[in-house]
Amino acid sequence: MDRDYASFFDDQPIFILDHKSLAILDINKAAKECYGYSREEFLSMDVYDLGDKKKRVELIDELSDETKSVDKIWIQHTKDGDTLYVQFTYHTFYHKGRPAKIAIAHDVSELVQENEVRRTAFPKFITHESNYPLARIEWDADNKIKDWSEKAEELFGWREDEVIGWDNFVDELIVDEEIDQAKSNLQKAIANQKTHYSVEGKSVTKSGETIFCEWHNSLIYDENGDLHSVYSLVSDITERKESQDLFRKLSEKSLVGVFLIQDGKFKYVNPRFAEIFGYEQQEIIEEFHPRDLTHPDDRALIIANMRDRLNGNPEAEEEYEVKGVTKGGRVIVTSIYGSKTMYQGKPAIVGTLVDITKDKEIFRKYRSSVETFQNLFDSISDAVYIQDSKGRFLEANCGAVEMYGYDQSYFIGKKPQVLAAPGKVDMDKMKTHIQKALDEKTESFEWWGKRKNGEVFPQEVVISKGSYFGEDAVITIARDISERFEAEEKLRKNEEMFRQLFQNSPISIALLDKRQEIRQVNAAFSETFGYGTDEIKGLNIDQLIVPEHEKKEALEISNTIFEGKPAFHSGKRLCKDGSYVDVLIYGVPVIVNDKTVAIFGIYVDISERKQAEEKVKKSLKEKEVLLAEIHHRVKNNLAVITGLLELQAFNTSSQEAKDVLEISQMRVNSIALIHEKLYQNKNLSEIGFKQYLEELTDVILSSMSTSKTEIDVCMNVDSVNLTVNQAIPCGLILNEIITNTFKHAYPEKEKGKIEINLNRRGDDVYLSILDDGIGIPEEVNLEKPKSLGIKLIRTLSKQLDAEAEFSNEKPGTKFALQFTLES
Repeated sequence: MDRDYASFFDDQPIFILDHKSLAILDINKAAKECYGYSREEFLSMDVYDLGDKKKRVELIDELSDETKSVDKIWIQHTKDGDTLYVQFTYHTFYHKGRPAKIAIAHDVSELVQENEVRRTAFPKFITHESNYPLARIEWDADNKIKDWSEKAEELFGWREDEVIGWDNFVDELIVDEEIDQAKSNLQKAIANQKTHYSVEGKSVTKSGETIFCEWHNSLIYDENGDLHSVYSLVSDITERKESQDLFRKLSEKSLVGVFLIQDGKFKYVNPRFAEIFGYEQQEIIEEFHPRDLTHPDDRALIIANMRDRLNGNPEAEEEYEVKGVTKGGRVIVTSIYGSKTMYQGKPAIVGTLVDITKDKEIFRKYRSSVETFQNLFDSISDAVYIQDSKGRFLEANCGAVEMYGYDQSYFIGKKPQVLAAPGKVDMDKMKTHIQKALDEKTESFEWWGKRKNGEVFPQEVVISKGSYFGEDAVITIARDISERFEAEEKLRKNEEMFRQLFQNSPISIALLDKRQEIRQVNAAFSETFGYGTDEIKGLNIDQLIVPEHEKKEALEISNTIFEGKPAFHSGKRLCKDGSYVDVLIYGVPVIVNDKTVAIFGIYVDISERKQAEEKVKKSLKEKEVLLAEIHHRVKNNLAVITGLLELQAFNTSSQEAKDVLEISQMRVNSIALIHEKLYQNKNLSEIGFKQYLEELTDVILSSMSTSKTEIDVCMNVDSVNLTVNQAIPCGLILNEIITNTFKHAYPEKEKGKIEINLNRRGDDVYLSILDDGIGIPEEVNLEKPKSLGIKLIRTLSKQLDAEAEFSNEKPGTKFALQFTLES
């Protein structure tokens, strides 16, 4: 351990405390000497027992801003009763397997009693803080703040009483785009049971400023391995972060030597540094100590200066001269500027070295030039110029070179007109801007430039007064706004296109705000409803044009639209002259950032269509009535024919004639039943064939009641609608099959069974009739029919464009029919 650090820890009273109760677990020798208690007495106490009724006091109010990082002062007593003013700094760690705190007590009694407010008057505390100037934050396992040091308040702006107990304060402290990563880093560390990890990231202060911070996090776990708390030490590395990239770019191209020293070795030297001493870069890096390049007369000086730098000695010279020795043995005089920094988490020295052997004055001017222009120009991506009082360019940065495509030397001595787009720039107005800037009035305006390749583009220009080597000058910053200009131009075109679409649309449109108040209506709206924008702007549209009996429904529609859903409705709306107009209404929400900010109400006049629909409905109703009457009359006429056939059968003595007339009567009756179903049905073109089949079967059964055989009919019929063109032939086929079954299938049986199946599969209908009779004679053939009944079945099957066949099933006969439904 470094002697200074060892001395510091030996001299300070140090306590090991329980993490929660602050009970004293152990002490060092200095604590016993300072307080006068024995170790055994200490182990029976907690840190509060050393105080005055657990009283804590703040530091003196008049402390300067420099002392904001100093923690609170505790009033405590020695065993002899002497009063001590003590400041604690502590760190969380594990002690015998459980979370604990190591607390260092700094005796500031003399300073408090003398009301001394100067920072240098706190020697013991300064010794600690100078080696540990970090903000301290302690979190519990739920991301709540348990401890918030004064340094944390100084860095982030929040007071301790504001953040203690704040749920998910980490969401407030870390920038939005990095919060998920920060939480992921913690979860990964917990998953791997890491005890510490370090990260860099952006934080947000109470004032809203974004800063770069380096976080050193220690993780404390309980005896079960669960996270107990997180102890964070935080430093502001904003300047370091912003300067890292700039440092390397500057150093590689710099005409001065640049170096980084850590652990007594060169960690980095730039090409110029190596050139000054006659070595290659890699010969120096990691191999040479600074004294190896120093003349023996100055080695003690450079070692002492490095020690002062690392120890933070404020009296150490920042710039000093040292004699160096080149690879060839030549002695040179160098000017060195060095300062302490942190590199990869460890102290280091970064600096510059210039060979001033020949001319120190040249070096000073050069360094002044680097400080003035390198920082100004190379860190700005916009075009930056320095112009004299007449507008001539004195300097132009790399941003100007990239923007216009000219070499840097092209700008020097020229006036702005060489960069202006012909016909688009008023140079007299440009001179006015320059003069106003010289009068200390910052000017901002848009300007058109012309690149080397001839491309014309818009710029946003800001000019203000400055100085250049002691002379008044104008500093001009120009930014290419081509993308913004194109976007604005595109937006203007889109707005004009929308305006014309809105105004010239043949459909009535009203733009409404979130209160349903009219903002604007187009010409078609005015023509339809009689209102212009000026006379109804600001009025509630529902109160203006919605009839009383439709207002409730209109309100429900409006609520739906404001939930972000388009709505459609048809109804009547009231015109200015008191008349009503039939309209289709479309409500379209205007959504911005997931919120409905307005509504487009679109009204399509359908008055003529409504009138035409009424005429069509009236005509259709008349035709339906006429068609129903026709079906009714056809049914009645067929009933008359059936009656005539029955009368003829009654008056004939020929049994054969009676059978023929009875069969004809059954056939006509099956057709009449279809027409009866049609005029009873709402749909005059189709009938439900299931009900028809059931009634037809009942009619046939009643007609065949004189049969000696008792026949049971079973039906398995799907609900199928058939047009009249398919229902009539299908009904006649069923009539033929069933009547023939009654007559011929059971010549000697007393009981029989007929099974009728009608099933739909997609657009196809499958009809089968199965009996358990004697079977069909072999000579019965649909392709070569001999009887009238078989011929009729064959003809009707062709009308249906169906596939039909008879087959013997043992016992009985099966007739199968398959056809496609008409669309």
